[in-house]
Amino acid sequence: MTPEEAGPEPLDVILVTGDAYVDHNSFGVALIGRWLEDHGYRVGIIAQPAWDSPDPFRILGRPRLFFGVTSGNMDSMVNHYTAARRLRSDDAYSPGGKAGLRPDRACIAYANRVKQAWPGVPVVLGGIEASLRRFTHYDFWQEKIRRSILLDAKADLLCHGMAELTLIEIAKRLSEGKTIEDCRDIAGVAWALGMKDPLPEGGVEEVPSFEDCVANPLAFNQLTVTMYRESNPHCAKPILQRHGDRAILCNPPSQPLTTAQLDRLYELPYANEAHPCYREKIPAFEAIRGSITVNRGCAGGCSFCALTLHQGKEVISRSTESVVREVEVLTQQKGFNGIISDLGGPTANMFHMRCTSDAANKVCRRVSCLHPIRCKHYGTDHQPYKDLLHKVRDIKGIKRVFVNSGLRYDLAALDGDFVEEIAKNHVSGSLTTAPEHVSTRTLHAMRKPEVTHFQEFVRRFKQASDDVGKKQLIVPYFQCAHPGCGPEDAIELALYMKKHGLQCRQVQTFMPTPGTISTAMYVSGADPYTKQPMHVARGHKERSRQRSMMFYWKREEWPAIREALTTWGRTDLIGHTPDCLVPPGPARGGWIRQARAPEPVVGSMGMKVERASKQDVDEERWEGLNGSAAS
Repeated sequence: MTPEEAGPEPLDVILVTGDAYVDHNSFGVALIGRWLEDHGYRVGIIAQPAWDSPDPFRILGRPRLFFGVTSGNMDSMVNHYTAARRLRSDDAYSPGGKAGLRPDRACIAYANRVKQAWPGVPVVLGGIEASLRRFTHYDFWQEKIRRSILLDAKADLLCHGMAELTLIEIAKRLSEGKTIEDCRDIAGVAWALGMKDPLPEGGVEEVPSFEDCVANPLAFNQLTVTMYRESNPHCAKPILQRHGDRAILCNPPSQPLTTAQLDRLYELPYANEAHPCYREKIPAFEAIRGSITVNRGCAGGCSFCALTLHQGKEVISRSTESVVREVEVLTQQKGFNGIISDLGGPTANMFHMRCTSDAANKVCRRVSCLHPIRCKHYGTDHQPYKDLLHKVRDIKGIKRVFVNSGLRYDLAALDGDFVEEIAKNHVSGSLTTAPEHVSTRTLHAMRKPEVTHFQEFVRRFKQASDDVGKKQLIVPYFQCAHPGCGPEDAIELALYMKKHGLQCRQVQTFMPTPGTISTAMYVSGADPYTKQPMHVARGHKERSRQRSMMFYWKREEWPAIREALTTWGRTDLIGHTPDCLVPPGPARGGWIRQARAPEPVVGSMGMKVERASKQDVDEERWEGLNGSAAS
């Protein structure tokens, strides 16, 4: 909103975001802005302001109630840096993909400038960056334990999780003349107690202090376990953490939206366009322009994922009727090509899956409904999602409906014909799945299902594709350098990939982001629950070795793989037999002995398999002899 659009009347709430403004229900600040507006509040949005002075934060005037500050749809540090701590060259949430339009740790920078611009106006933090940094957290980019973001941002309140209900209650109380301090008992908020503020008595779970977490990694583990234990809004206790002579008090999460409320939220009058001030396209918006969100939350509880803490373990789904209405509106929009690029959410086939026991759900403290075994109370009925796919497919103006968001393949295999339905009608040539790894030890640390579930899913998908005469591929995502993954596990994954002819479109190197169980493992070198020591790949060299193993089929990676195998004492995997990963030749910095192409590999999962040609090998020999082998 520009000053001209704001008009003479003061705005009630001003939201500051690190993303370009896109008025679409996949963008958090648009959801919150429209939600507040729907409840009668006048809202302005300052998108990607310059942060070198307070002036850009004065452009819409002084809000009547509060400023809401978020880094955007992503944590700003994840947005800026790769897992190797290299600066990214682009930003999908900025016009033209241009990098550098938001600061590092954007919540802190923005909140401090708002405080300079408007002393006395309450500042409320929200979004994933704030939510996952509300307590002491590990910062991978500084390699240190940092204190709560509330203290560095000097904000008045922090809303954690999905904050629609929390923000409406804050706005309501402030509109009634109450102070920001009067909002401290609202579910889903955290705040910093001052030196003179009394500590609460009774009913509070106290976790190790900031100083304890810095001094003892096992104390950091205890903090993480408690955060997850107290993440169920039906039974969680407030959490207190001391920071020197101050403390952070965090209320239990707010209750999740009902289906009716979620329908209302996603059907608000979004323009479904980027703001007209932008002359270049927003890549993140272009990627999801034809997609529809049908649910939020995830019951999987993977160790490396923060969805349990942020969106919640309880899956909340829209009604089929609401989704159909949104699709019908989409078909009337100019330029729509008749293709729904994705009909899903964090886990698409968890649509309307839920705990079948309200009594159990109200006291449950499990991190995952599916690991190590599926809870007997967790429903796995795929019929609601299949019915939704059928109805959307039959809407006039719809040509194809694809599923490109995550599918939980172990759940998919429990349904009699779901895999076949997806293969027949909802794949655009390739289907992405995320087995993450194949080593039992690593998968257990990740809280992922055994690889046998993935294999069964692939078998059924291939058979179903063949039955309808379609040549369709499975595109698996694998992850390297996760805690619990040692050299033997990395080699096991590489051998599995070669055996099955798998070539990854991309590989994810584990990044320890704030708030996850995997990050606690990385910091402490121990399982937070069992306290058993576990292998942790630290440093660029060890992490890059594991990454190289996953590209066994790339000639340019062979020197790095040879170096890794030599270091790990597995030179038996360097040779010409089908059981070897790479042919003999130079390691990084070494000299070549002899090289010829490895045996062709037949892909058993419908994946394209590339093999080295004699010309490739001859070129590698030349590079090695001239001291310029790939590194």
